[in-house]
Amino acid sequence: MLNESLKYKAALNRFAEEHHYQAPSEDEWSKAEALHGFLQEFSDATKAFSADRHPTAHLYLKMVLAIRYVLLDERWNSDELLNALADSMYEKFEKYWSKPNIVLLIAAVLDPSMKTDYLKFYFHTFGAQVDVEMRELRRYLRRYYREYERIVRSSSHVVIPTNEQPTSESNANSMSPLGPLCGKRRVEDAFAQFASQNSDSRSEKTELDAYLDDPRVIVRKEEAFNVIAWWKKNSDAYPILSLMARDFLAIPVSTVSSESAFSAAGRILGKDRLVVRSSHSVPHAGTLCAVVTAAGKCYYCNPF
Repeated sequence: MLNESLKYKAALNRFAEEHHYQAPSEDEWSKAEALHGFLQEFSDATKAFSADRHPTAHLYLKMVLAIRYVLLDERWNSDELLNALADSMYEKFEKYWSKPNIVLLIAAVLDPSMKTDYLKFYFHTFGAQVDVEMRELRRYLRRYYREYERIVRSSSHVVIPTNEQPTSESNANSMSPLGPLCGKRRVEDAFAQFASQNSDSRSEKTELDAYLDDPRVIVRKEEAFNVIAWWKKNSDAYPILSLMARDFLAIPVSTVSSESAFSAAGRILGKDRLVVRSSHSVPHAGTLCAVVTAAGKCYYCNPF
């Protein structure tokens, strides 16, 4: 409503003048514009959190930081009303919003344009101990990853690519003079065996380690990045992480959209439209009556 009022400021002033109403003063209009600018960021965050056509979990940290910057903006110091409002809101912000759930942190890491770099920036902005927080986050990441890895490997229809070297028996068969391999292939197999015997005993990097070590996806300003499409495209490279991302990114930040759907259904299906009896038919229509009161009376057959 405030946005529409500012849009039609000239028309409202003219209407008030023609009908001899008291129009808002320029000072009051200025305060309304300042309040509109103050609340705009909260409106954007509400729309982002309440969306139901795309993932929202990975957007939580960005929206929280945006709200924090708005509340700490020094421009509100010049207005007594906005300054008091910002101070009161920031107090509640620190109490309820400064410590996000670990699930939302993992969802942010699973956004390839954010990864752990954005988490470090988030903890640094809030003055937390970055090393401690990141160590705790990595511990949860590895725990969830191992659980998904266990589930995926126990599933018969999911194939996980491995980099395992051929066994000694297969190497022996392939190196046999009677084998069909040519000299070039034999050299490659011999080198692979030599490298595996002389390599360090370090374990191979997991999908999670490879994903975190890869550089972030750089997204230009005002560019729409589809995180679901990215994971679908890279599901072959990260078969386990893609399943993990599918589940974590599907978690809604807010239940507003689902609650709104149930509220709308409640308004459509009221108490007088809940009883539909298959034995009751409309004689003049020859079909089942869809509008029956709780008392069992049909609105068509007994309108009064």
